[in-house]
Amino acid sequence: MTPDRPARHALTIDLEEHFHASRFDSPMRRRYWSYFDSRIQQNAEYLLDVLARRSTNATFFVLGWLAERYPSLIRTIADSGHEIACLGYAHEPVAAQTPEQFRQDIQRAKQLLEDVIGQPVWGFRAPAFSITADTSWALAIVADCGFLYDSSVLPVGFTGNRLYSGNRIQRLPAGTRSIWEISPSTSNILGFRVPIGGGGYLRTLHYPVLRTLFSQIESFGEPIVLYMRAWELDYEQPRMEGPLLAEFSHYLNLHKMEPRLIQLLTDFSFGSVREAIQPIRALAGCPDPLDDSVSANHTGESLSTAVQ
Repeated sequence: MTPDRPARHALTIDLEEHFHASRFDSPMRRRYWSYFDSRIQQNAEYLLDVLARRSTNATFFVLGWLAERYPSLIRTIADSGHEIACLGYAHEPVAAQTPEQFRQDIQRAKQLLEDVIGQPVWGFRAPAFSITADTSWALAIVADCGFLYDSSVLPVGFTGNRLYSGNRIQRLPAGTRSIWEISPSTSNILGFRVPIGGGGYLRTLHYPVLRTLFSQIESFGEPIVLYMRAWELDYEQPRMEGPLLAEFSHYLNLHKMEPRLIQLLTDFSFGSVREAIQPIRALAGCPDPLDDSVSANHTGESLSTAVQ
């Protein structure tokens, strides 16, 4: 797919089943993953149709567990011009793993995805954005496994994730290396930093408010980074039982997600991370867009030292 206009902002999609949602996770539920009603094929095909109708590419963070079971679907996504990135293999939060378990999980997923699509996989996202100040050791492993960028750090709350804060695309130290961090967009609302680029906020806030907040980010010369899960367009998905807050957050306003996404794709110019974020575009050897004036200044860091 060839976009109609150069991408200024990044659209990212976690390709996971509804039953992979971290808020419903439990050892018992994991045992039955293979028996639950799979909806990933129809959800992904619907997403591809929505994006194709608007000539928009996206970055799909793909779960290795799914790529193993639906390799032809992953190839179709890649062949449609979208970027394939890695969501790990087993959808385990970082804090639930030892460093060695984490390394094995992401190496397995990366190799599997690259074998399926026949291309390098440059991006990684930990399930549930679970790289925090307490698990910052994971960044060194992500960089060591050959990823060019990470999108696992969500600086939210009253103080935010102490690794860094704000919307700025930047390099983070990763052991003896460094890695680009592509954080989903946040906004400071009444002293509380919230992830307006995804999750329940994207489904809940009135669209004029969202548009104003995103326009502010754009006016600062920063890229908007959106994230969503494939199941968020599927308001007819089977309902799962769990804590009341988990059920409320998961199912809230699912019917609003599709029109909200379409409006965002109309009002702003989105593409994949590889297309929209200049440091990643340069490191991945991607051609420059027709107009690079906006994205050239996403960071003041030298590209020559981006990967040591």
